[in-house]
Amino acid sequence: MRLLIPFLLLLAAGCAAPVPDPPPAVDQAPDFGSPGEPEYHVFMGELALQRERPALAATEFLRAARVSDDPELAERAARYTGAYGTPAEAAEAAERWAALAPDSLHPVRLLVRARLALGEAGAAAAGLARLRAAGGEGGRAFLALLPLMGEGSDPEVALAAMATAAAGYPADPSGAYAEAYLALRAGALDRARTAAERALELDPDWAEAGLLYARVLATAGDVEPALEWLAAHPAAGDREYRLERATILINADRAAEARVLLEALLEEFPADPEALRALGFLEFHAGNADAAQAAFMTLLAHGQYRNEALFYLGGLLEQEGQTEQAAQLYARMDGGEHLLTAQVRLALLMVQMGRPELALEHLERFAERNPGTAAQLGVARAELLARLGRPEDAVPVYDELLAREPDDVGLRYARGLLLVELDRIEDAVEDFTHIVGLRPDDPTALNALGYTLADRTGRLDEALALIGRALELEPDSPAILDSKGWVLFRLGRAQEALPYLERALELQHDPEIAAHLGEVLWSLGRIDEAREVWLAALVEFPDSGILRDTMGRLDP
Repeated sequence: MRLLIPFLLLLAAGCAAPVPDPPPAVDQAPDFGSPGEPEYHVFMGELALQRERPALAATEFLRAARVSDDPELAERAARYTGAYGTPAEAAEAAERWAALAPDSLHPVRLLVRARLALGEAGAAAAGLARLRAAGGEGGRAFLALLPLMGEGSDPEVALAAMATAAAGYPADPSGAYAEAYLALRAGALDRARTAAERALELDPDWAEAGLLYARVLATAGDVEPALEWLAAHPAAGDREYRLERATILINADRAAEARVLLEALLEEFPADPEALRALGFLEFHAGNADAAQAAFMTLLAHGQYRNEALFYLGGLLEQEGQTEQAAQLYARMDGGEHLLTAQVRLALLMVQMGRPELALEHLERFAERNPGTAAQLGVARAELLARLGRPEDAVPVYDELLAREPDDVGLRYARGLLLVELDRIEDAVEDFTHIVGLRPDDPTALNALGYTLADRTGRLDEALALIGRALELEPDSPAILDSKGWVLFRLGRAQEALPYLERALELQHDPEIAAHLGEVLWSLGRIDEAREVWLAALVEFPDSGILRDTMGRLDP
C-alpha cells in the first residue's frame, strides 16, 4: 500500500503536467458562422436544397437577407420565396431586394405577385403603376403586366389592382383591355363589356381587343351577337377570328359547327397548335376518344401545349382502364392549369394499383416541393386518408394546414365534417362556429353549425335559429330544408317538419333526406308510407349506411 500511494501521486502529477499543443489541423472544417449571421443561414439553405426541401431553403435565404446588405443574396431570397415560400415571405424578400436594388424592376414584379397573393390590391396597384411608368408610351404596356396577375391570385383582387393602375392612363387602350380581361376572369361581365368597348373606342383596329369583346359577349350569353360581330369584322377571315368563332361554338355546345370550322382551319394551317388544341377539347368532351387522342398526340409530337396534351391523353387512357400508362403521363406533367388535378389523379391511380402509401407520400412530397399547392394537396391527402378508412390520421393533416391559415373556410369546413364523423362533436362545433364568425351570412356555414347542433347535441333552440337564418338566405336548398325538418322533429314538432322534408326530397334524391322523412312519417304512424320512402331510396342508394341504420332501428 505504501508503494501504491507514491505511484498514484506520481501519476496525478504527470496528468497535471503541461500538455504540448497539437499540430495545426491541415483540413480544418470551414466556419459557417452562427445563427443570426448570413453565412450560417446561406449554409442551412444550401443544405435544405440538397435534402430536397426548397421551402425550408427559401426561409433560410430570407433569414440571411434580413441581416445582409448584399443585393445578390436578397435576389436569391426573393426568387426562392417567390417560388417556394409563403406569400408573406415572398413579399418581405422582394421588399428587401427592392430596397437594396432601387433601380431594378425585377423585385417590383415579384412584389406585385406577392401582394396579390396576400390580397393587397392597393399595394399591388402601386407596383403595377411603377412598372407601367417604366414601359414608356409605346406598345401595349399593360399587356406585359397581365402575366403577373397569375391564375393563382384572387380574380377580384387582381381586377381591383389593375383597374387602379390603369386609371392613371385613361388614353391607353391596353389598360382598358387588361381591365376587361381580368373582369371576364372575375365573372364581372358588365364591367368586362364596358372596358372592352372602351379599348375598341381607343383603338378600333386592334384585333386582340375585338376578339376579347366577342368573348365577353359570348360568356354573357349573347352567343349569336358575338358570332355575328366576328363574322362582320373586316378581319373575319383571319385565322384568329375563325378560331375564336370555333371556340365560342364549342362553349355553346354547337360541336358540329365548330368541327367544320376547325377542320377547315387545319386544312389551311396543318398542325396549327391552337386549332388542334380546340379540336382535341371538342372531341374529348364529345366522347370521340380516337379523334381526341389523335389531336393531342399531334400536339405532343410538335411540343405544343405539352402539359395539356399529357393531361387529356392521361384521361383518355384512364377511361380505357390503362391505369399504369395514364399514371406515367400524369407523372410527366411539370406545369399548366391541370397540374394539381393531375397529381390527385395520379395518387388515386396509385391506390388502384395497390400502392396507397406511395400515393400519400407522393402528395406530401409534391406539396413540399411546391408550397403553393400545400392547401389543395393537403386536403386531397386528408380525403384520401379518410377514404382509406383512416379518418383519425386525416385530422392532423388539417390541423397542420390550419395552423398556417387559421381562417381558411374550406379547410375548417372539411375538418369539421371529419370531426363529426369521428364523434368529436365539440371540436366540430368549434370549427363551424369559427366559420360562422367569419361569414355570418353564409347559408352553408349556418346550416352546418345548425344541423350539427340539432343532430348531435341538445342545443335545439339555437340550432333552429341558425337553420332558420340559413333558410331565409337560401330557401330552396335541399340540405337546409332537410335540416329545418330534422330540427323541428327533434323538438317534437313532427307534423311541422313533414313539408320541409318532403320538399327537400323532391328537390334532391338523397339517402339521408329519405331516412329523415321516413322516420318522421313513422313517428306519425304512417308506417306504409315510411317503408315506401325507405325502400325507394334503398333501390337508388343500396350502400347507404344511414338508410340501413334507420330501418334497422325502427323496422327491424
